[in-house]
Amino acid sequence: MLGDVTGEFTADWGPPQKLGHCRRPIDRVRMQAVVARLVAATRTEGHGVFRQFRVQNFMCLKDVRIELEPLTIFVGPNSSGKSALFKALTCFSRLFWYPVRGGPRGEFSLEGGTTLDDVVWNGDSSFPIIFEAWFRDNGANDPDYTLELRRDYTGWRVTREKFTYRGTRLDTAGGFTFATAGGPKNFAAPFDAPLAYLLYRFTRDPVAAEDIEPVQQLRARLGEARRYRPSASDVAAFVRPPSPGPPGRRARETAVDEAGKGVALALRDLLASDRQTFAQIETDLQKYHSHIRGITFRSDWRGVGLFYRTTRAAQELPANLESDGVLLTTFLLWRLYTAPPNLKLCLEEPENGVHLWALKERYQLLKQYVTNQSERNVQVLIATHSRDFLNSIASRNEIIEQVRVVECDGGSGTAVHPLTHYRQINELLDQCRDQMGDLWWSTRLEGRLTPSG
Repeated sequence: MLGDVTGEFTADWGPPQKLGHCRRPIDRVRMQAVVARLVAATRTEGHGVFRQFRVQNFMCLKDVRIELEPLTIFVGPNSSGKSALFKALTCFSRLFWYPVRGGPRGEFSLEGGTTLDDVVWNGDSSFPIIFEAWFRDNGANDPDYTLELRRDYTGWRVTREKFTYRGTRLDTAGGFTFATAGGPKNFAAPFDAPLAYLLYRFTRDPVAAEDIEPVQQLRARLGEARRYRPSASDVAAFVRPPSPGPPGRRARETAVDEAGKGVALALRDLLASDRQTFAQIETDLQKYHSHIRGITFRSDWRGVGLFYRTTRAAQELPANLESDGVLLTTFLLWRLYTAPPNLKLCLEEPENGVHLWALKERYQLLKQYVTNQSERNVQVLIATHSRDFLNSIASRNEIIEQVRVVECDGGSGTAVHPLTHYRQINELLDQCRDQMGDLWWSTRLEGRLTPSG
């Protein structure tokens, strides 16, 4: 268990990072190694997969609770809240890597410098932001984990976490006390970060290991959420390698942004570290695009660039001369085959750049991954406006199981509805066609699809 794992940490790394007042981000390379070991040590059936997720007072999500499958598809009009759902998941995940009051101005920072003050419901920071998660192996009504954030005069703080700790329900509003080699340690609420973040620096303390093990295992189960809206031009872009940093420090992790920029460098690093996975990506890319013979790389003053060997040219072609479909498939295969355990993979509009006849293959690729790689507990969440993508789902049972329809009312915020019977499928597809992808629900009719007009 964690006690044995902790010994490996001591052998592998130098002095523990000094967190001070928890304003510095965690060393992600080291933390990912910690999480990977914990996941391997605690993997169980259904482990890490969310059955439900609830968020309150975040962007247009006043109070939304969604049922999730290993593959879930969200459809709805523009500005209905699909992206907000994905941003809520990524914010929830990011909180375990950075302190709430971190950032350049002492505040927690999201995409593009967005702060919690920017995303709280109606911009009113008197509201708490609350996240709740249920794992797939939990059929109970009580969530497996609750995280509550509130703003005081110093900024946003973690005021409460609730989860099962050694068989009992723990509420951290009363603080958390544990033993260390230096004597008892107490964290009093409100916290500057979730408890798993605060306890991370004690993972190598042999006395603290037993007390903090359940918290770190929970952190491993919750996993990460990543949101992507890949662009062919960004996938094809040259990327400069990160600076090596001071001698003796681990190299920084290769970053791939939400548009896919950085994939060239990530694939080059994968070729050096895991040739088997890289070869699998090449093989599957050839399956979906038969003229492709391989992936190569070149470096120049612009950085590292992606190139392809093809049957259509004697020389290797730069990525910007390949089709959007090839580039976006390359990105998707990289992300699927290198996904860390318990990842919540949020994909926006995966139908982009894909010909209509190939949409079924794209759907089958995603479905087969969550089925065949189930031991990794990766969930794929899709936001789409495409009727053709929905048509690519051959089974009506799969549509009812996987599709969630999203609407937004200005007063009450976003609502998410599952499909409940077969008649709704044809209505959903017709409305996608007639309204160019906009779907509308009438809450006055108890969430039943209604024709426009």
